[in-house]
Amino acid sequence: MNAPRLQPWHRLLSLRVLVPLLLLAYACAFGVTTLQRTLRQREKQVEDKSLEEMTLQMMSLRGTLEYLLGTGQLDAARQVVSTLAANSLLNAALLVDDHGLVLAALQPSWIGRPAQGIWPDWTSAEVTARRDGVQARREGTVWVSADGHRVEATFPLRLGPGDTPPRMGLIHLQQDLSLIKAEQRYRAERYALRASLLQAAVAGLMGVLFHFVLGRRVQRLESAARRIAAGELHVRSGLRGMDEVGRLGQAFDEMAERISQDQEALRRSETSFRTLIERAPDAIFVHRARRVLFANPAAASLLGHEREDTLRGIEVRELLMPGELDPLTQAPLTEAMREVHLRHRQGHAVLGEVVTFSIPFEGEPAWVSIARDVTERRQVQEKLRSTDRMVSLGTLAAGVAHELNNPLSYVLSNLRFAMDEMNERLGEGQPMTDEQAREILQALQESLEGGERMRNIVRDLRSFSRREDERQGPVDIHAVLDSCASLARGELRHRAQLVKEYGQIPPVLGNESRLGQLFLNLLVNAAQAIPDGDAKGHCVRLITGPAADGWVEIAVQDTGVGIPPENLQRLFKPFFTTKPVGVGTGLGLSICHGIVTAMGGRIEVSSEVGKGTTFRVFMPSAPAPSTAPSAVPPAS
Repeated sequence: MNAPRLQPWHRLLSLRVLVPLLLLAYACAFGVTTLQRTLRQREKQVEDKSLEEMTLQMMSLRGTLEYLLGTGQLDAARQVVSTLAANSLLNAALLVDDHGLVLAALQPSWIGRPAQGIWPDWTSAEVTARRDGVQARREGTVWVSADGHRVEATFPLRLGPGDTPPRMGLIHLQQDLSLIKAEQRYRAERYALRASLLQAAVAGLMGVLFHFVLGRRVQRLESAARRIAAGELHVRSGLRGMDEVGRLGQAFDEMAERISQDQEALRRSETSFRTLIERAPDAIFVHRARRVLFANPAAASLLGHEREDTLRGIEVRELLMPGELDPLTQAPLTEAMREVHLRHRQGHAVLGEVVTFSIPFEGEPAWVSIARDVTERRQVQEKLRSTDRMVSLGTLAAGVAHELNNPLSYVLSNLRFAMDEMNERLGEGQPMTDEQAREILQALQESLEGGERMRNIVRDLRSFSRREDERQGPVDIHAVLDSCASLARGELRHRAQLVKEYGQIPPVLGNESRLGQLFLNLLVNAAQAIPDGDAKGHCVRLITGPAADGWVEIAVQDTGVGIPPENLQRLFKPFFTTKPVGVGTGLGLSICHGIVTAMGGRIEVSSEVGKGTTFRVFMPSAPAPSTAPSAVPPAS
């Protein structure tokens, strides 16, 4: 990987340049800020000190002048005011009487003249406002001018003794602050300059430090990172030290070592994963946009191809038999196995259980379908189901024989009666009366009803025992339950009463013969769970009704002995049975479970010892021609 080309202005972003520049900018900003803050502080100190000194001076001057004026020593008072000229910062000092005439001043030429005519500041708005306030309150005031260049004071004082009312004059001083503030500004600038130079020196030292100490180490770390990014996983920075860069270098080397180990583990994992996929006995297809992207050798073998490369790029629908639902390209709603007829290269069907789920493949979303050949297993299951049907028929043989014997008896009896009557009339040559004709007709009608009854029983037996095809379609579940109840009547007759509680349900999606085997097994088990001899005290209920999401619930409920809790978890395992030895094969409920799950349904059981057992079967309703069945049974 090549390093990006740096523009000249990009170098400003380097820590070696950026940090010193930031420190230098900070030094400048610090100097300016320090200068402004120091200036404000020093000017405030000058003003506060000048105000304090002016206040003390005015209080002392007023006392001295009042004493001299009270004793009639005007010349001495003027001498005191003139001595204030020793203060070079004092701009003006005026002693004014109550008529505005100057009694004493720094300039002798101002004595006896109106103050407003010789000193323009005397009539300024600021001095006039202050003077009026002093005369009104009879209290002195000291202030700094609005422009901050001067400190001024005005105090009232008595002009002489014995006056009624007393005459009040004013003493006014004005002192310049410009020189003092200028000196303080100079000192503040020198202080700010020294601080800025110190900060600039620190910035220079930091720049050197970053360039020679930090910069080179960072460059070394950057070079190592780029080489690792280029694939040189053995490279390490080699930085040491207890500072941040040293610890960063050590952490970087640890990260590089971990990356190297992870890459090696990933390489071994990829090798193991590829070996696992290629040697897996199940067929694996990865597809996107209805085209195969990858297939393992087992997939090629399952479909009769010589190499798996010949499957790549073909459309997924070519893997399925015509008319088969397409679970490979539709987004699956569940990861449960679904039976699919795959198309062999020679054209015949291969029955497989397929599960499809999404995975990222080569950086983009894709689907993976795993198919398992269950053709032989299905043949074995079919033989087991046939065996179970025969066992069920053997269990029902006595009852079915009794069901056939009853109608057969009165059919034969009625036929003999009709034959005897006909022979007697024909032998005697006598005509048959209307009453005799009606009796013979009634006997024949009853014989016909008995024959129909026997035909229905035989039809139910044939429907139950015939070898069914694998196709599924809409099934009237009530008709199936009625047929199973008819076959199980002999088992139920002396044990319990059969109660049907049918609800309004749509046809279910399934196989009629398989469903017949399922519910006949459940009815026989229900009957055998009830002791013989108390038919009126027990009952077996057939309950149907709608379930959630358009599904159908069929329940077979008995009032038998119940099943212990420890046996409920093993109830659907092959060859598990609670019946005595020699009664049943232990395959009935296992086959029931297989029948339900193969048709996309679910079977549940609940039981309480001494109160009975309930088996609930959930089946999807048959879809409309334009819809597909839901893929997940509703939760109970």
